[in-house]
Amino acid sequence: MSLIFTPRRDAAAASTTTATAESADRGPELNVATTCLLVLATAFVGLRFWARRITSYAYGADDWMLVAGLVVVFITGSLNYAMISYGLGRHASEVPLADLVVFFKLLLAFECIYVTGVMLIKLSILQMYLRIFPSKQFKISAAAIAFVVIGWWIAIVFVCIFQCTPVSKAWLPWSEGKCIDLKASFIGNAIPNILTDVAILCMPIGQVWKLQAKLIQKLSLCFAFLLGSFVLFASIYRFSTIMQFEIADTTWTLATACTWCVVETACGVISACLPTLRPLLAKVTSGFSLAASRGTGAKDYQNRSGSELVTIGGGGSRSAKRNFETSTGDRAFSNTDLFTPLGSRTDHASERTSGDEFPLKQTV
Repeated sequence: MSLIFTPRRDAAAASTTTATAESADRGPELNVATTCLLVLATAFVGLRFWARRITSYAYGADDWMLVAGLVVVFITGSLNYAMISYGLGRHASEVPLADLVVFFKLLLAFECIYVTGVMLIKLSILQMYLRIFPSKQFKISAAAIAFVVIGWWIAIVFVCIFQCTPVSKAWLPWSEGKCIDLKASFIGNAIPNILTDVAILCMPIGQVWKLQAKLIQKLSLCFAFLLGSFVLFASIYRFSTIMQFEIADTTWTLATACTWCVVETACGVISACLPTLRPLLAKVTSGFSLAASRGTGAKDYQNRSGSELVTIGGGGSRSAKRNFETSTGDRAFSNTDLFTPLGSRTDHASERTSGDEFPLKQTV
């Protein structure tokens, strides 16, 4: 979102605008949307840490990086609130010139903070993948994507800050100077962002299909990783709204785009948390199973339910690790094999490597 100067209409032009259009203010709805997404993102991060706790799973770099990403999302939301108070969601003709100057300054900061949040969230997801998939080839792929993400972040921040010469022309557009092609900068921002989203979503799929597991189990794991795909749609929709802006009415036509930047980053946080929440789901479903078994007196079912608390990002019982047995006679693959930290493993010490890596049993 590069900064665009919108000249105030003169009295003759203003007289042709209807009273309804002049008084239009999308501020309240933009505030509600921003607040809802910030609350949801916070709730999911809280659930992620709760899931870690109930499974005695050590917090890692991916968890703390996501917390940092959440903080940046809150800063992005705060800047969006501030821009709304200075004219975002209203027609430019209704915004005082002094407020427009502040709005443009806030918009410059907003762009830099937004891309920082996107970068942190993507790096957190990549770090989570590295704790699950330890193969050298996978690490190389993750490093390559991380390099692209960081390079994209540096480029966008640089372009945003130095989009105009002199820099101050970005918020003082009546001053002498020139600015870059705005539409080209939009495309340069969005395309690498969307492509890296696609790459990150697809990364685990190939690894999952190499596992010694039944088709339904592979599909279940793929579904867990692809739950976050809605952030891709948020990114694409945000891009479409940016392309609809009009230079003549910046504060009005960028309203949806700015708020969807908050939506996109908040959805990114939620997407990063979803694969880690299976322990909570297992705990809830086990509770219902136990309640049902008490009603029927099925003690065996009760024990079996307890053994099926297979978790993502957490430990599990030895009986759970015997699930999903393959016809090869090797150690059975289970969800705990894929997502259990090394420190909680009690079998097959020879398969352990180091740090937070997770060995995988794969087909030959």
